Amino acid sequence: MIVNNARALSDTLGFEQKSSSLTDADKKNLNDIEQSIKSAFKQEEKLNKALPFTNSEPSPFQTLATFAAHQKEVVRSMVGLSSESAIASALAGSIEAYSKQLELIQGWTNGGVAMFESALWLMLDDIKQGGVQPEELEDLLQIALLEVMINPEKYGLEDWYNLNKEDISHILESTGSGSHGLHEDAYNTPKKLADITRKLYEGILSNGNIPQGSLLGQAMDSLDAAGGVNQLCGQIENNYYDNYGWWDSTGITELSPMLRLFILSESLNQHETMTQKEVEMILNGSIADIDNYINKTFGPGSAGPLTTLSWFLDSTQWQLQTGYGYPNGKNTQIDWTGDGININDLTSLYNNFPGRELNDEDIKEINRIGDQVKMIQQTLKYWIQICRDELMAFARNI
Repeated sequence: MIVNNARALSDTLGFEQKSSSLTDADKKNLNDIEQSIKSAFKQEEKLNKALPFTNSEPSPFQTLATFAAHQKEVVRSMVGLSSESAIASALAGSIEAYSKQLELIQGWTNGGVAMFESALWLMLDDIKQGGVQPEELEDLLQIALLEVMINPEKYGLEDWYNLNKEDISHILESTGSGSHGLHEDAYNTPKKLADITRKLYEGILSNGNIPQGSLLGQAMDSLDAAGGVNQLCGQIENNYYDNYGWWDSTGITELSPMLRLFILSESLNQHETMTQKEVEMILNGSIADIDNYINKTFGPGSAGPLTTLSWFLDSTQWQLQTGYGYPNGKNTQIDWTGDGININDLTSLYNNFPGRELNDEDIKEINRIGDQVKMIQQTLKYWIQICRDELMAFARNI
């Protein structure tokens, strides 16, 4: 019925535009609406031909991104022509939501910075669920620092980042769940780490222009809501030797975002057919979950079941140092081979982050988003007709 009405309106538009009751401005607006109606029909025909996607589709992301761009343009052009401004806001919000979904899925498969950032979003959402615990504050900071590292220009932090990247690399190495370890002289006590953390935290806020809703914005907002810089630095200084920070400690269940990203990168290098479920498990699962996956995929080892830690040490530049006499019986620490993890190593990590192949589950999700796109397209067509009817009624004083 909507399609038939739209076609009838489009067919009669030329005649009604000739009415003497319409001003030149009215006629121009009606002509623009006519073009939008015609364009909406063409877009829907293209969408119907494109869906559903299959594994042989070369670029489903680009196809849907093109529809998103068109829909955004229609919404922008129609604002002000209808009293239903709430519809415009709802449509714009829906288009942005599915565009974000597409970006994340594309990130999971393309590799590089896009996949790295998709991983950061997933880990941030996981930490936020159920409320931020004290031992998760350092992990939130890691997400914030990693986002600054890959997107400093997004936040106006290029100069600040270049001045502070050495401190950032050391804080990433020595803080976070499972990542604790004291290394070079400037970073060899919890107090020194806490002081540098405070400087970085306050520097981001004072030097950055952080858009609301951005990844960095949400990470910093979550930190602030959980007590801010004082709570974070107090956690590092006063609880550094608690079990959550030491990977080989009995009872540890979580790993820092940076360690998870290194594990995921190496797993993808060795096993590029990882499923999305396996990828997400590496990023938000427990150490026990990851151990089961590592042993099933790459094990067993010569000495029995392969653990994530033993596989990780054999496969990467990370090592386990021993012989320390830290409080609470801490005798070993995870360490990047060399004098601290070099910022170039981190840059290489995200620039060369491996992608993964689209599988059937990915295609199902893309087609589900495609169905959302179709619904929005139909709503757009209907809304355009309402805008046209309202303008005609106003012009004729009906």
